[in-house]
Amino acid sequence: MVGGLDERILDVALDRMLCTGIREASIEEVARCAGLAEPDVLARFPTPEDLVDAVLSREVRRMLAELTAVSVTTEGIDAQIESVSLHILASIRSHPLVTRLLEVTPSESLGYYTVRGGQLVSLGSRYIVAILEHAQAAGLVDRYDPQPTAEMLARLAHSLLFVPEGETDFRDTDRVHAFVLDTIVPLIKHGLPTLEIDHVSDRAE
Repeated sequence: MVGGLDERILDVALDRMLCTGIREASIEEVARCAGLAEPDVLARFPTPEDLVDAVLSREVRRMLAELTAVSVTTEGIDAQIESVSLHILASIRSHPLVTRLLEVTPSESLGYYTVRGGQLVSLGSRYIVAILEHAQAAGLVDRYDPQPTAEMLARLAHSLLFVPEGETDFRDTDRVHAFVLDTIVPLIKHGLPTLEIDHVSDRAE
């Protein structure tokens, strides 16, 4: 569990990242701004990569906690899926770690989110799996393997960081709302469609 001093270090690291970029948020700089000795920071985050990963993971967990709060204050499974989906799609495009970093150091930020993207996708996927399993146990959604659906949703969210436009422009509120109702709600309720082996064999002949 992250303690008070860890939170203080992560707060300073986040501030430095937003002001100067990821690479400039060095252990030495973070320690100086936090009023700590460098070894105190290194004892908790041995490398700059560890520190940055901890900052990003904390922000993702904060976003996921917001989603949980949105979910528990909404009645009905369809409305819950809709409200949570709309919230996360809006948050992805407005979070300072996306908007500010892309302004400060666009090339570095794009490269970092690509290299480290797998960790963020995995974190989001695990959260979605847990939510789907809970909903299945409560009889709110169909029984299916939640992992493929969870990973697909997590990858969709990650891709929207950088490519919001396409056949559906995710900057358009009305089109996003329609996409959620037509695609994400049935996907979460019923899972990804599966092909029968015989059907696949017939098509291959």
